[in-house]
Amino acid sequence: MKFICHLKILSGIQTKNEAFIPLVASIHKEDLPHSTSLTIEHAVVLPSQNTSIDLETQWQALKEAEKNEPNIVNFDCQAHPEFCKELDVTTFPSIRVYHRDGRLNEYRGEKRARDIAMFLHRVLRPAYLEANEQLVDPFSLIDDVVFMMHPHPDDWDLYDRFMDIAKKYQEHHTFVIAPPFSKSTSAVVCYNNLDDARHVAEDLTTDEGLDLFVQRCAEPLIPELTKHNEARYISSGKNILYYFATTEAEKEAYRERVRPLAKKYAESVQFVITKANEYSRKFSIVGGQESGSTTHGSLLLENHSSGNIYPFEGSQEITADVIEGFLINISSGKLEPSAKTDTRGGEEASHDEL
Repeated sequence: MKFICHLKILSGIQTKNEAFIPLVASIHKEDLPHSTSLTIEHAVVLPSQNTSIDLETQWQALKEAEKNEPNIVNFDCQAHPEFCKELDVTTFPSIRVYHRDGRLNEYRGEKRARDIAMFLHRVLRPAYLEANEQLVDPFSLIDDVVFMMHPHPDDWDLYDRFMDIAKKYQEHHTFVIAPPFSKSTSAVVCYNNLDDARHVAEDLTTDEGLDLFVQRCAEPLIPELTKHNEARYISSGKNILYYFATTEAEKEAYRERVRPLAKKYAESVQFVITKANEYSRKFSIVGGQESGSTTHGSLLLENHSSGNIYPFEGSQEITADVIEGFLINISSGKLEPSAKTDTRGGEEASHDEL
């Protein structure tokens, strides 16, 4: 199955040499939904904004990956503020999709070429796809996270519920209606291809149950921790293993190295990736400098129930084997905490950290 649609992208990125492509400088807000099948707009007001400068490389990679779509362009909102004002652009950089029928999708994910491209593919196709027996396996791999419904022929309530959830999360995941597993029962299966995991929904009778299933299955095994999402992981009661990364390549390489280990310790340790400037105090504990990259000593475990913090102090490369040895040493009491996030009435820390 192939979906064909004309594509036009408006990207407001100020490049390092302050160059931009003024391809759409004369387009007005009312023209956008009618100019092509859809338009994407990305904008920046100040060239000095790091988030916009950082996006330049990823945006060029997106253009290369989608080179069959010739209308992917850059747009500078500093040079054309009135145009961006017409579009009601208030945050920068901003990536939007304007459809011919007036619908609008705004991208809010990581500013990575691959993630933006997958977002485009999702919003270009229907909210849910239909697969026959031959397409089940290919469709299970079409996206990072795929939800596949195998309905009983008479289970109309599940049909409606699944279609509603597909429309709600269309920008984020792919949804497929497939042939039933059996003539007596329905099933919804999630394929988390990033973590090579497969899950089957237990509650198909309520909107809330299906919604929660979507959220949990799509949760990455090794998420990027920020001040906005930290409460969810801290409240889990697990130990938090921080890895401080400085580049997207470093983050992905770490995930690839430690994914099997993160699965092994999933019940007791939450592996996370974060930036030094988000958690500068913890970063300083492992001897890092906020202005520099860290190859060694960028790992730290925190037990939120005891408040104990254990920095990794080895000089070797951080591999899965090295991390497991680090965790075992903490659990066995061979390593003492170097700091605390809080106190518990003077209680002596036990060594059942893991």
